[in-house]
Amino acid sequence: MSSLTDAVVVVTGGGTGVGRALAREAASRGARVLIGSTGDASETVNLITAAGGQAEWVTTDVADYESVMNLKAEALRRFGKVNVMVNNAASGGENAGLDTADPTKARRLFEVNVLGMFNGIRVFAKELKKSAQRGQAAYILNVGSEHSLGVPPHVMALSTYTVSKYANLGFTDVARRDFDGTGVGTSLLAPGWVLTERVGELIAAHPELRSAIEPYAQSSEDVAKQAFDGLLSGIHIIATNPASRAFALEHARDVMANVQRLALVENLESDISHTHDGTGDATKCPVPHASFLGTR
Repeated sequence: MSSLTDAVVVVTGGGTGVGRALAREAASRGARVLIGSTGDASETVNLITAAGGQAEWVTTDVADYESVMNLKAEALRRFGKVNVMVNNAASGGENAGLDTADPTKARRLFEVNVLGMFNGIRVFAKELKKSAQRGQAAYILNVGSEHSLGVPPHVMALSTYTVSKYANLGFTDVARRDFDGTGVGTSLLAPGWVLTERVGELIAAHPELRSAIEPYAQSSEDVAKQAFDGLLSGIHIIATNPASRAFALEHARDVMANVQRLALVENLESDISHTHDGTGDATKCPVPHASFLGTR
């Protein structure tokens, strides 16, 4: 499935960069697009309409729950439904470690990159479930980065950004559990270097970076195409850049090596059956979930 004919796609942060490419790709597949952006997204709208598509934009701060509620209200008022929610809006990090990062900048970054993703999922969940019940497309696309796959050793220490993007993987994994059986699909987009407008400006201002970035960077258009191909195919993690492969696999192997050091369940000495049996049946949990309410 590659068409989004008559679908309504909401893209946060779609004024520039990967968000703009995602909005244009959705429109090229037949979707009507609503962009939520803190900046002026009229150029993206103009590019889509000039190509024969339909798009509009609304001023939105994803860190503000009421602002995201307004984005949903505008989507329903203008288009009557929502089929795809693209949580793309993000704040870039400063070149600093967790021990030196500016607390004020870190707070805003986490508000946008972490709280903003929660707001997008929470606000649009009901409408996406309704679309699924009607037998229509219903998806969440969370936009992370290669930083969602581990800690890239080949980039500067954008530590707060890395933490936030790693959290995006957590949102995706948990959402897949929470939306299981509803018909709403959830995927994570995890690109590496992308030749966005901002990266182009970086290379222009610092020519010495060209050889370090360009050979490993992908076009925004290619990333957007892979994103929707993967989303509509039900791929869990849509990693797009081969340059991410080595460190991501090393991280995955390290996780598995440590997990495999645990004893096998059947070797545990216990008089009660072990409920963490891999079935995913939460009703077998011996501890009432309500017991956790109010705990620290």
